[in-house]
Formats: sequence, structure tokens, C-alpha cells
Amino acid sequence: MKKALDSNLLSPLPVVLVGSLVDGRPNFLVIGYSAPFDFGKHLFFSIFKGRHTLKGILEHRTFSVNIPSVELIEAVEICGGRSGRDVDKSAIFKTFQGELKTAPMIEDCPISIECTVAQMLDYDQNYGVIGRVVKSYVDEACLVDDKLDMRLARPILWATGGDFHYYRLGERIVSEGPRQ
Repeated sequence: MKKALDSNLLSPLPVVLVGSLVDGRPNFLVIGYSAPFDFGKHLFFSIFKGRHTLKGILEHRTFSVNIPSVELIEAVEICGGRSGRDVDKSAIFKTFQGELKTAPMIEDCPISIECTVAQMLDYDQNYGVIGRVVKSYVDEACLVDDKLDMRLARPILWATGGDFHYYRLGERIVSEGPRQ
């Protein structure tokens, strides 16, 4: 027998650090709910309207999405627990710029994606941000035959609809994935 719950159980999801340039400095916040769509050409996340990082997203209409490895869990917890108004998060990471110049990315993260804002959806206390992917960057150590092996990236996963804890990616169970 199944029990009905009032929560979304689409889980786990990768933890991402969304970056923007705020007052001339890189700033990052943790987002637990994010999703690619349109075959990876766009991505979506929600952000509370009071977040410091949002200021840079609205000003420049650009942002980055960085996927941290499990080795960065302490930095992730700082970014998730402290506001950029109070802590200079640009000092936590070594950053780099891609084509956009206003979407700071994290060198320490195995995967970074720079995006432009395609659309902002107003959800009362939050904005839904739809970003168009401009370019993705990956550490070469995470590539096998020039293809991303997510196991090598060692992403932090968040159980969004369950116990709300962090997890690691497990083992591959099928050698060939679905065809696109």
C-alpha cells in the first residue's frame, strides 16, 4: 500500500551554487531545487526575492550554475547559511569568467554553467528563473572519452522530498544509458 504525502518526491537533486556579480563582487547561494529542460538548452530554479544574489541576476541578467563536489560541502554550508550581505563569498572560492563576464563561476566546482536570463516568473515571494545555457565548463578529470562521467564529478545530492539531507551519487547500474 502507498501512502499519500503532501510533498514533491522528485528527489534527489544536485545541489547547485548559483553565482552572480553583486556590487562588483562574485556572490553565490545554494539552490536545492533546479532542473534542466528543453534538452539541456535551458534550466530553471526558484529564488526567494530577498536573496542578495538576486540583485546581481536582476542587474546583469546573467548568472552561473556551479555543481560542487562532495569535497566542497563545508563551503556549500557557508553559502547556504550566510548572506552575501554579511560574508564576502568571493573569498571562499577561486572564480573565473566565461563569455558573459558578469556570471562568475567557481574554479573548484567540477561543473560550471553560464547562463543569460530568458524569463523571470513572479511567484509571490519567489522568482522562477529560466536561464538560457550559454556555455558549460567541466574539469577534464571528469571526462571519459570526452563525455562527462558524473561519478567523477562527485556531486552533492539533496533529498528534497524526503529527509532533507545531503547524499553522494551511487554506482552506475547499466553500462549504456538512454538514447537521445
